[in-house]
Amino acid sequence: MIRAMSGHLDRTRAGRLMAEQGLDALVLAQPESIIYAAGAFPGVATFWRRAGAAFLIVPADPLLEVTAIVGDLQAESFKAQSGIGDVRSHRLWVETGIFNSDRDELGTIASTLVKNDMDLGKLERLSRPAQYDIQASLGLLRDRFIELGFEAGSIGLEMGFVPAADFLIFQAVLPKIRWTDATRLVERLRSVKTKIEITKLRLAAELARAGIEALVAGIEPGMDASAMTAMWREATFAEAMTRGVDKPDSAWAYIAVGGDGFAPGGPVRRGDVIKIDVGCVIDGYSSDCARTAVLGGPNGAVREVYDALRRAFDHGLSFFRPGTNLADIYHAVAQKMWDQGFTTYGRGHFGHGLGASIWSEEWPFIAARTDAVAEPGMMLAFETPYYVKGLGGFIIEDQFLIGMRDVEVIAPLPRDLIEIRV
Repeated sequence: MIRAMSGHLDRTRAGRLMAEQGLDALVLAQPESIIYAAGAFPGVATFWRRAGAAFLIVPADPLLEVTAIVGDLQAESFKAQSGIGDVRSHRLWVETGIFNSDRDELGTIASTLVKNDMDLGKLERLSRPAQYDIQASLGLLRDRFIELGFEAGSIGLEMGFVPAADFLIFQAVLPKIRWTDATRLVERLRSVKTKIEITKLRLAAELARAGIEALVAGIEPGMDASAMTAMWREATFAEAMTRGVDKPDSAWAYIAVGGDGFAPGGPVRRGDVIKIDVGCVIDGYSSDCARTAVLGGPNGAVREVYDALRRAFDHGLSFFRPGTNLADIYHAVAQKMWDQGFTTYGRGHFGHGLGASIWSEEWPFIAARTDAVAEPGMMLAFETPYYVKGLGGFIIEDQFLIGMRDVEVIAPLPRDLIEIRV
């Protein structure tokens, strides 16, 4: 009987995607992907962000057990947290020992620790690696492939993560394996969220919205971007306290004041545009929403740019539904801007997926040449930004959940240009 993992991996969907590429198995190497699939931290060695610190072997056949390969320091905790029965470990740089005061006889502590180590199979006078030994972890990978009959199989690997120098070692240790780039396959798996993931992203968005509302109410002449960021962040933490939930892991903000459009800027003066692009992070899951404000009334140029972006946003939003090609949304937004006279406006994407990557943006992107389709369970940020030196930074951005039949706006806010009275 295959034990259930604690993570978010849908083995049936993973098997279907692997079958489309003719893969026998998938090897997850990126720390975020392992955490996503297993629901457990794969160890401190992954902080180096090099291949080999940890692996997760996911056979295409969902009836075959997943195997984890992690550093020995955290193998037991990984097994307990993930629910994976087959966890294999390689040696890290960290030395540990075992001493049981109820069992071990009092003698020299050195002899006691050595005896306990040797009972576990440790060897004497053998130095550990400075970090970890990729040859050792790949050897464990090879052993499992042999057990599964995949020693000459077709295996998917996140080549978008694996450094070129490390991949040469993969080829040397596993010369018969036919490696296939499965970066996009993993991105497709992670793009459709579970209920738990959606709950985290929803909370993150709601905390961020509370921060925006408090910030807009509190902006005063003379404040700079740093002071606004602090005000926004404090408001998100206060909202978490009011709700009785833990404060966010972090709360990031790209606030720009004045005519540069992207640089922080300030102090804010009458007529200055204020770009507010913010997100909260809950258990690694980051929200992303944005609004544009102006201190006092906007001048004609500011109004013209903002209104054009708002019309383009509304037009693109009308295309949002399950099954829509994201490229169609991109072209609709771009064409609307061009039709309004902004024919050199060529932004690369009008939004992106949200999840638990090391940044707030992840695949899929609402871009001109994407092949991605809006699928139920996707959480997307949709945005129309424009950074105009001499005027300021403009942005409208909302977070959307793709449903089975419709689209839900998460933590909605009015999309009008925010005019802060002075």
